[in-house]
Amino acid sequence: MPEPKAVTESWLFAGLFLLTVVTGVVDAMSFLGLGEIFTANMTGNVLLLGFAATGAKTTSVDHLSFLGTLFALIGFVTGALVGGRVAGRRGRRPRLGAGFVAEWLVLAGAAAVVGLAHPMGDVRYGAVTLLGLSMGIQIAVVRRMGVPDMNTTVLTTVLGGLVADVVEIGGRPANAGRRVATVGCIFIGAVLGALAVRRGVVWGALTALVLMTVATVAMAQSGILQSAE
Repeated sequence: MPEPKAVTESWLFAGLFLLTVVTGVVDAMSFLGLGEIFTANMTGNVLLLGFAATGAKTTSVDHLSFLGTLFALIGFVTGALVGGRVAGRRGRRPRLGAGFVAEWLVLAGAAAVVGLAHPMGDVRYGAVTLLGLSMGIQIAVVRRMGVPDMNTTVLTTVLGGLVADVVEIGGRPANAGRRVATVGCIFIGAVLGALAVRRGVVWGALTALVLMTVATVAMAQSGILQSAE
């Protein structure tokens, strides 16, 4: 029979990995359904912002949206500020549950926007802003949790650090499993998001919302949300 601590950690990491899948779904939804804009991967979004500033074109759109990528970036930064504020300052008891509720509500708002807007038009700017806002909240709250080598939105550092550690240590680096799983979860999320968007952008938003709900329930089962409040 598994130890209580092992069970608690299993629920916690299940929730965190599901949040990572949500990240992949959200970026797939915004990139494929809202005009080639990233709303979670800010490295890619800043690059797209630079490309859009030159009026660059791609094979699928006449021109990259400078305004859309800017709104996504502003939404993400604002979300990080909101998430940090809601979760609470370090040295004080964290409000993790409140942070994830805030993210869920913003995701629900994004789903409502894309679901009710026909045609999408300029309303997509509101959608990408809300999606960026939700991802900013997520990264702030997850950082507040302080779980080592657990990042639900950024892969460059995770992947580069993992490979570099293999060379530096000459063996299996610490927390290699969770770092590899993070990469896999982003990939799975991208696949799920791409499949959902084939039926419509709103399906991508609903998929992210359902996964976010299950992730929050899983982390609540771990006890970390209740103990932190």
